[in-house]
Amino acid sequence: MPPSKNTDARPYLLETVGEFALSRLYADGFDELSQKDRVLAFYLYRAALAGRDIFYDQMGRDVLEIRDLLEEILTHPQKLDPGFRDRLLLYLKLFWINNGNHNDRTRQKFVPEFTFEELRAAALAAEQDGAHIRLAFRETLSQKFERLKSSIFDPNVDPLSTCKTPPPGQDILTCSSVNFQDGVSLADLKGFRESHPLNSRLVKKGGTVVEEVYRAGRQDVSPGRYAKELKVMIGFLEKARADADEKQSATLGHLIDYFATGDPEAFRAYDIAWVQHETPVDAILGFIETYKDPRGQKGAYEGIVHFVNPRMTRLQKDLASLAQYFEDRAPWDEVYKRKGFTIPIANAVNVLHAVGDAGPMPPVGVNLPNEEDIRERYGNKSVSLVNVMDAHNRASHALVVEEFFLPEDRPLQTKYGATVDLLQTTMHEVLGHASGKVSDALKGDPREHLREYYSALEEARAELTALYNFFDPKLVEIGALPSPEAAEAAYREYATNDLYLLRRVRKGDVLEDDHMRATHLIVSYLRGTTAAIETVKRDGKTYFRVTDIAAMRRGVAELLKTLQRIKGEGDYDAARALTERYAVRIDPALRNEVVARAERASIASYVAYVMPDVVPIRDAAGDVQDARVEYTSDFATQMLKYSGKLPLEQPLSSSSPAGRPL
Repeated sequence: MPPSKNTDARPYLLETVGEFALSRLYADGFDELSQKDRVLAFYLYRAALAGRDIFYDQMGRDVLEIRDLLEEILTHPQKLDPGFRDRLLLYLKLFWINNGNHNDRTRQKFVPEFTFEELRAAALAAEQDGAHIRLAFRETLSQKFERLKSSIFDPNVDPLSTCKTPPPGQDILTCSSVNFQDGVSLADLKGFRESHPLNSRLVKKGGTVVEEVYRAGRQDVSPGRYAKELKVMIGFLEKARADADEKQSATLGHLIDYFATGDPEAFRAYDIAWVQHETPVDAILGFIETYKDPRGQKGAYEGIVHFVNPRMTRLQKDLASLAQYFEDRAPWDEVYKRKGFTIPIANAVNVLHAVGDAGPMPPVGVNLPNEEDIRERYGNKSVSLVNVMDAHNRASHALVVEEFFLPEDRPLQTKYGATVDLLQTTMHEVLGHASGKVSDALKGDPREHLREYYSALEEARAELTALYNFFDPKLVEIGALPSPEAAEAAYREYATNDLYLLRRVRKGDVLEDDHMRATHLIVSYLRGTTAAIETVKRDGKTYFRVTDIAAMRRGVAELLKTLQRIKGEGDYDAARALTERYAVRIDPALRNEVVARAERASIASYVAYVMPDVVPIRDAAGDVQDARVEYTSDFATQMLKYSGKLPLEQPLSSSSPAGRPL
């Protein structure tokens, strides 16, 4: 994708934190929205932010408590040793980026560079400086530290947040530290059926598994888990309705009902209304994606607020209008082909705010809802987050091309790389997730049948749909691709992607992230079953190079047909066999080489973002009349604002609680 401004000299890359780059995210075009839409966006932003702590809690039983402890120490630094403070801030930045002390993608635990004794001494010093460290009932500070010691410092305690390949003697729940279940094993859930699959936590009480439902409560519905935060969210959503159009207001009403009652039918009503109405300003809000849950059932809280980027939306609309054209030409059997498409709502958007499971590392594309029957009956919405892609490309693309592509392949990637990245994401979301249908004989959603293997295979299916269609001449005809040569660049990019993604896996030989599993599944399958991709050794470096484009496309078609059948039939055994054979294991020696090369070339493994500051413009009575965006917060300041440790709206003064600029 071309940069939003060809002469854009604004700062993007702000700093690096370990293997993470921190980049500024710009919400260009926000000031061009109507005043009502700017106010609507502000209230949606505040609603999304109000649920941030829910996701931290979902990521581990102690995660929210650890974050609060560390932030209290950081914001009371007067008696802290400066060297310790720097190490504390480094650890906290990693903690904020990953929403806890496990890497968001590899799921592996990381520990601080300071010691237990240093942290305890710092907490005592912070208390003397006015810090309010929360303690459990009748708990002392020393007892709190003993209770949290292993959670913070021992890499062997809760080593994986999400574990889908358990070690001997454990199952996928007992070896995972995420907080979607507590004290529950797979055996405990045999025959158990949740009433609230997405928005509850499973716990054992008196030897019986029960659901703790996330809900604010209303009239005859008792409050549930995180009722306080959900009530705040509801309050902001009610305010947002006043600036929404009639249909969007009604849609938000269903979402409010859901957060109040926890009723899955209210969320279903929201999804059905949401996919049928297009608005300039929109939000993805709730318990949405199930990647973090080892069973692939529980929804992680996320909030994304975005607005349409008119300049980049034409491609989305053109592809959405051709959904039936591409479906008719799909390589899978006719029984799985969808007829009578409801044209999906598709937009290119700029992200204003992303939090929870979507922040501070938002995806580059989203297609919702996830429920298969709603997709088939009512349609879906697909968005490409173009300012995220732009900022990511500015931070890393040129370095990746220089290091991981052979010299003879670099000109093609330099010329077309950004273009095919945008198109790959767009086709993945608009055509991939929205395509296909399940067998009429399948009872229930395929997610229920494929369980822990569903998400990785669905991501692979969407990726393959994009890859398969890259060489369709229709893409050049509508201007989505400048030439067939760009499709070749897409194939070469994808093969190499599996290689340089290895820089993210710093230890072990197992992939736990579903998106990484999807990429590895595709490339491993192509390398193992076709002659399309060869491994090249040159000057002590390994490269993956596509040698036969036609063979690669045949392999893509074959695997795509297989995955659609597995999804359409809910074939768990086939899903497991395919995943375990091609998607899970990596070569540690190759990984070590890639990590070393990335470090020498200063290539970050991930890019996280400092979001725009959304600032309300209030009248004399304090009511919001308008909103604007600013780009003044650094990463630490923004995270402390989000946590309530610093004022969210007032500008910082030199006498801020942090004592000095963060």
